[in-house]
Amino acid sequence: MPKAGKAAPPAGTPLPANPWAAVPLVALAGCVDAIGWLRFDQLFVSFISGTSTMLGVALAEGQGGRAAALALVVGLFAVGALAGALLGALAGAWRGPAVLGLVASLLGAALLLPATGTPDLPPAAFAMVPAMGMLNTALPGVGGITFVTGALSRAMEGLVLALRGRARHAAWLQQLACWAALAMGACLGARLQQGWGDPALAVPASAALLAALLAALPVAGRRGG
Repeated sequence: MPKAGKAAPPAGTPLPANPWAAVPLVALAGCVDAIGWLRFDQLFVSFISGTSTMLGVALAEGQGGRAAALALVVGLFAVGALAGALLGALAGAWRGPAVLGLVASLLGAALLLPATGTPDLPPAAFAMVPAMGMLNTALPGVGGITFVTGALSRAMEGLVLALRGRARHAAWLQQLACWAALAMGACLGARLQQGWGDPALAVPASAALLAALLAALPVAGRRGG
């Protein structure tokens, strides 16, 4: 009996993303996080591991208002990731362009919202934080964009495997590139915020829109072919 071939993916299913496509998006996340940190007086909008640590410290020190604001940041990030996952499931092959387009829209909205006005969580954060949660769902098959805490350890583990001939060098190089992209993106975001002030957010918003357009090109090409 002939062996059955691998079933073709259902129509509209997004193709697995090239892991290297995550690198510029990690830089985008670092840029937005640095802008948010400076714009909101030391508040992470995408580094939720850091926000969670700050939440624990605020709880230990009895800072109720600060703890509530930080918990809200975690919740907004989760809502953004949930919305991105739902949108991606509905968009099918257009997952990347749809999610990145909404990320660009939220960053554009944050550009117009005030960065001050409340003591704990400014209105602009209600757009920036969900945008970063949503960014993590833009690439099919990529576990996360803003989760680079373990990038260096994975890079070193991958390096050992590559040197032993058990993995390709591209794997650890990609992890190292993600870490470097986050650091360079954060450097750019800090310089933009220091030089331009609140309008600095226009740069990552425009970059997200450009990423959405670039992600749409291969999908449109497959549909037109």
